[in-house]
Amino acid sequence: MKKGIICLGIVLLAFMVGCTDDFEEINTPKDGALLVEPGIMFNPLLQNPLRNYQRNTNLYPDLFSQYWANTVSGFESPRYEYVDGWIGNQWNEFYTQTLPEANQLMTWYGEDPIYANAMAQLEVWICSEWSRMLQTYGDMPYFGAGLGENVSYNSQQEIYYDLFERLTTAVNTIDTGASDQYKYKKDDGTNYDILFEGDLDKWKRFGNSMRLRLAMRLANVDPTKAQAEAAAAVADGVMTSNDDVAHIPLWSSGWYDYLHQMAFNWNNIRASKTFTDLLYNQSTLGEDPRARIWLAYKSDSPLVGNAELEGLVNGYDVLPADSRDFATMNLEGGYVGFTGNGTTASQYLPYMFYSEVLFLRAEAALRGWVAGDANALYLEGVQASMDFVGVEATPATDYINGLSPLSGSNEAQLKQLISQKYIANFPNGVEAWADFRRTDYPDITLPVDGVSSNSSVASGTWVKRIRYPDNAHLFDTPFMPAAQNTVETDRMDIRLWWDTADTKAKSGGLMSSNF
Repeated sequence: MKKGIICLGIVLLAFMVGCTDDFEEINTPKDGALLVEPGIMFNPLLQNPLRNYQRNTNLYPDLFSQYWANTVSGFESPRYEYVDGWIGNQWNEFYTQTLPEANQLMTWYGEDPIYANAMAQLEVWICSEWSRMLQTYGDMPYFGAGLGENVSYNSQQEIYYDLFERLTTAVNTIDTGASDQYKYKKDDGTNYDILFEGDLDKWKRFGNSMRLRLAMRLANVDPTKAQAEAAAAVADGVMTSNDDVAHIPLWSSGWYDYLHQMAFNWNNIRASKTFTDLLYNQSTLGEDPRARIWLAYKSDSPLVGNAELEGLVNGYDVLPADSRDFATMNLEGGYVGFTGNGTTASQYLPYMFYSEVLFLRAEAALRGWVAGDANALYLEGVQASMDFVGVEATPATDYINGLSPLSGSNEAQLKQLISQKYIANFPNGVEAWADFRRTDYPDITLPVDGVSSNSSVASGTWVKRIRYPDNAHLFDTPFMPAAQNTVETDRMDIRLWWDTADTKAKSGGLMSSNF
């Protein structure tokens, strides 16, 4: 009996050893994919800014920048209230979807030289998305984030410095002459790169342009670093024409939740009076020729036929009965950002315009950081916007000729420059809100009915950031900045690192803090 047991044991041991040797092969489905093709994951990452667009962007940066005004009673975000079920999505989606997916792609393909260009493009994109998060929240979990563990919140300075290094490395890694590498746009026409359709030169210029944007963000808080990064970015090659514009196409099978929904289907927004006023007071020509391409009245508005487009004042507690009579987006204007029927990629979310890059260069030139004439670059920025929007040559020239050249103090010149940049960046509320907080231009009003008593923004002051979401306060408290690790202290009137001055300090319409 013992002899039989021993023999059976030997047989079983041999079987187990055999199974162990072949375990991975036996337990891997023959028709299963071990890795996902990079493009399949890269494509939705490029659509990330469109996720929950109304709640993440339109109800917050779009209203805080005052491109748009709210027309729905009970929506108090224009009066600086925080709603976790709205803007909290931006944080949660980034940390649970976007960042882990990007990290997974890097883990799978980051060491394979065949994918060097593809991973460098991914790196440029995820750095740009980090910058969008930074200008929303401030200090964030960064080093080691997205890998399944709680990590400490890093300072904004640490993160910005690392983003400069990452962008520089990524841009320098892209080899435009490498024909044997994996491409997001295939020879058979399959295209996962909805931003630049596989054009590596455009990716390099976009990466350098992003470095320039981030450099100018630090102009008031860290001018030495800002100057060095701005000069290097321009020298390495930023956007050179409207062909380089970074905007994300929308179509029915993608993230199709955009301005047409809010303005027409839901009637939730109208153009802000702050924005429409600027469309009439900048040039001796009067009306900005972009105005009626961008905006119109709905056919049932009693304001149809008015000599000027009128916008709605921001920040009502109780909305006036005529709030939906004011100007809204013009679906028939032919602007590439609005037109389309939702079945093809004919509507776009703006991410970075060529005109913005020219205004960034103009500001850097005004500060003496890069070569070039600030006024000439400023006017080129206006012209680039006119061209992109589709304004005809004569009205564009007449408007530009009616602009005052940059003159007066540096502060006065910066206000002119940022005011035109603000117009040209429409409808990119994320960037417009960041510019306002950094420079305090253009003149954005406080909520007409005052800051909400339910907000964490002091009465008579502007909102400066979005607080951390409830999930972060539930799970990240030990890792948060000590001064913001409770809901009560995590206030939305705390200025970000690069927002160095109190907006109320204006004298004669100008700050004294930008130079």
